Amino acid sequence: HQRASPEGAVRRQLEEQKLEVRDRFERVLEEWVQESELREAWLDYLKNRTAEPEGPPPVEPLSFKGVHGASGSIAEVRGRDDDAQVWVDGTLVERVIAKKDLAQEVSPAVFRVEGMDFVELFDASPEALAALDAYRRDGGEPPWQYASELLADGLIEVHFELTPRGRRALARR
Repeated sequence: HQRASPEGAVRRQLEEQKLEVRDRFERVLEEWVQESELREAWLDYLKNRTAEPEGPPPVEPLSFKGVHGASGSIAEVRGRDDDAQVWVDGTLVERVIAKKDLAQEVSPAVFRVEGMDFVELFDASPEALAALDAYRRDGGEPPWQYASELLADGLIEVHFELTPRGRRALARR
C-alpha cells in the first residue's frame, strides 16, 4: 500500500518470502536442469520477465524399459500406474495398468508384449546407480548431480523416493 512505510514489517515479510521463493527456484533449477544455458534462461525469465524458455521437456514416468533378445526391439512402459502406454520401437502398442504388472522388485523383470518377452535394461550410468545405492543405504544428502538421469530412467520419484524400477536396478548391482 502507498501509505505503508518502506521499512514496515509487512514489506519486510513480503520481501523475505520473495527471496525464499527465488532461492528455492534457483535450487530446483540447479538440481534438475543440467544445461547451464537453460538454467540462465529460466533465471532471466524470473528476474527480467523475458520470454518463457522452451524446456526442459517434461519427463514422462518410465516404469519399464526392456530389450527383446532375438529382434533387438525396445519396449517402454510410460505414464501413470493406472494409465500407462506400452511403446515398442517408438510405436504405441497398447495401454495397460502398469502398477500391478510392474510392481515386482525382483530383477531382471520380464515384460510380455504381443507374445514377445522383453528383459529389463537400465540407462543410468554406473556412477549414478552407485550414488543412489549409497544414498539409500547411508542416508544423507541425495545425489542431486544425478537427479535428472535417475528420474529419466524411472528409478526415482521427484522427491528421491525409489520406484519399483529403481529397486530392481539396485537389486541387480
